[in-house]
Amino acid sequence: KIGGQRRLGKVLFINPPESVPQGKKHANIKFPLGFLYLSGVLEEKGFEVKIIDSPLYYQKKRAAGDGMEKIGPSLEEIVAIIQEFKPAIIGVSCAHSMYESDSFEVIDFIKGRFKDVLVVVGGAHSSANSRYVLRNRNIDVVVIGEGEATMLEIAQRRSRGESLDDVKSTALRVNGEIKVNETRDYIQNLDKLKPAWHLIDMKAYFAHPANSVATMRPNAVDIVTSRGCPGHCVFCAIHIVWGNKWRSRSPASVVDELEMLHKKYGAQQFRFQDDNLTLDRKRIIEICDEIINRGLDIRWDTPNGVALWTLDEEVLAKMKKAGLYRITFGIESGCEKTQRYIGKIIPAERIKKIVATCHKLGIWTCGTFIVGFPDETPEELKEAEDYILDAKINFPFVYVAQPFQGTRMYEDFKKHDLLGEGFEQASSLGNTKYDTVHFKSGELNRIRLGIMKRFMRKKTIRYLNPVTAWREFFSKIRSFEDLKYIFRMMTAVLFKVDI
Repeated sequence: KIGGQRRLGKVLFINPPESVPQGKKHANIKFPLGFLYLSGVLEEKGFEVKIIDSPLYYQKKRAAGDGMEKIGPSLEEIVAIIQEFKPAIIGVSCAHSMYESDSFEVIDFIKGRFKDVLVVVGGAHSSANSRYVLRNRNIDVVVIGEGEATMLEIAQRRSRGESLDDVKSTALRVNGEIKVNETRDYIQNLDKLKPAWHLIDMKAYFAHPANSVATMRPNAVDIVTSRGCPGHCVFCAIHIVWGNKWRSRSPASVVDELEMLHKKYGAQQFRFQDDNLTLDRKRIIEICDEIINRGLDIRWDTPNGVALWTLDEEVLAKMKKAGLYRITFGIESGCEKTQRYIGKIIPAERIKKIVATCHKLGIWTCGTFIVGFPDETPEELKEAEDYILDAKINFPFVYVAQPFQGTRMYEDFKKHDLLGEGFEQASSLGNTKYDTVHFKSGELNRIRLGIMKRFMRKKTIRYLNPVTAWREFFSKIRSFEDLKYIFRMMTAVLFKVDI
């Protein structure tokens, strides 16, 4: 029991303190959308919910060894919150391979003090590796995939004292053996899911240093309007959670939420974090029309990337009118052989045409690129690099491929015996610890940084041509707000901050 009588109607969600290299000012902050959606479903059915999003508290730091430190409240502070709130269930995020140890540290500390609390974990990493994650015997249940219906059933059964042994889309120990239950169907009507925005301190998120870095406007909020993606990219694990069938919210539901966040909380900018925002051409146009017709004065961008082949000038013009100012394309590689390996073939002429259209409409363009695939050759990587350096986009985001479990690429790393003892906790998209067949990890990191530097140097030289500079850069300055945004971007680039 927790400080006396335990209340079975309470659920606490914890995003653990995050390990970062020493000296890093803060971790990148995102709104805890997963917890907000889970909380909305639980609250609707009468449960009381609380969220601890540790990375939000960037001022709190402690040494973690090996050149790392933790960002977020101390374990003792988390325990104090548990003692006061007295939850029956604690859900801990274990969504990323590189942060598994962060999750385990919190779980072990909690379970050592509150043995009767039910500890549940979820997310892409846990979903892909439920048996592996359950090697930590302090974890009681793993939620596999989409979590709302599953978490609600767990909470309801727990409150009634019923067995959890056969809850769909879970993994747990039954009589000492790990049992993985059958999966449940995905939620089709996403409009009925309402995030519990009131559970978090919106002002604290707005005040976080990473929230509005190089954004057009302050008070930026993450939002998701669809789930699933029909693509089968070799590096992507999101289908483990959302599946490959695309499901979407209605345009009215999307804009209702935008309007509420704008008017109630003062949100001025939105980051659409969909995996495939524009898949349905009619829907994205209707979303834009709703924004325009309601006179909703907001700005938004697509940091998670947009499928370039879904776009044309009519759609982009409508998005621009509705407040889009910056778009990110998931190009991934300019090498045709690598594109075939990825499973994402985009004709170069198509990319060139859409990027030119964006320039004409005054939309800033970004592209995501990946290097360091398991058997990518020096020649293939050079072709990919040359493509990036010649790209007409405004900003490239270059990453190093990571073998996330649950992806086809993980199996290729495994096939080439590149995983060693397993996944590297300290490895990331920006600083890999994985070798490939042809490159050492340190070399890949240098190549990545070199591409970014050469791109900016070459772009600067290109902009010495006034025609090019006007077409790709200065033509986007159409208001005083646009001019201020350029200064924000330049500041971010100079101080090496993600934009």
